[in-house]
Amino acid sequence: MMTYIEAFIASKSLSQNSQKAYRYDLQQFYQIIGDRINQDKLSLYQNALLDLSPSAQKRKLSIVNQFLYYLYQEHHLTHYFRMTDQIKLSRIEKRQPVLIDQGLFYQETAFEAGQLIALLILELGLTPSEIAGITVANLNLSFQVLTLQTTKGVRVLALPKDLLIFLEKQVIGKEQYLFEHQGQAFSRQWFFNQLKAFLESLGHRDLTAQKLREQFILKEKSKGKSIIELSELLGLKSPITLEKYYKS
Repeated sequence: MMTYIEAFIASKSLSQNSQKAYRYDLQQFYQIIGDRINQDKLSLYQNALLDLSPSAQKRKLSIVNQFLYYLYQEHHLTHYFRMTDQIKLSRIEKRQPVLIDQGLFYQETAFEAGQLIALLILELGLTPSEIAGITVANLNLSFQVLTLQTTKGVRVLALPKDLLIFLEKQVIGKEQYLFEHQGQAFSRQWFFNQLKAFLESLGHRDLTAQKLREQFILKEKSKGKSIIELSELLGLKSPITLEKYYKS
């Protein structure tokens, strides 16, 4: 696919800046759909664009549709695919999320499991499923790192000092998982219930795991992390879902 992308760009009379824009958008397209193109994967790609501005969506769809037509013309595809532009120009702009005071999350609470789940999302950007899979062996508290095995490889995350005391307490007596019952990981519903109870105790019924992860994204962006660095930190296949936080 990457060979086809370069050949497609070379076939067009584009300025240097336009070449970079085409290459960037098509590489993102490839990262999402892979080597096989079908209607389901194209729908998946369009869904990934929903949080972008209408103009950004239109640009990306235009470039990808040109590329799809090129592949068909060059007999790299046996079927001609074209994504339909269904973007509403009169879209109501969403309010930009703002950073909340995270000191509240460190205060003493009766909901200790939910508190640690929330802190792992806020401080490391982890998803509940990633938290559920953390084993005691993944943690090296002496070196203050958490190692996660993903489909893209190994992610090594530095543990903030403020988080260590909570982790040190949590690993006591654990056989395998950081959160477990008799050596078995808890269900997704358990994590949801624990987090919900903790957030409600703080008066934050509006917060969810997704919104806490968004707080991590905003915090890291404010520290100067680039979109690529943040994408790698989160273990994302593509930075496309982060573009809405970096658009001017």
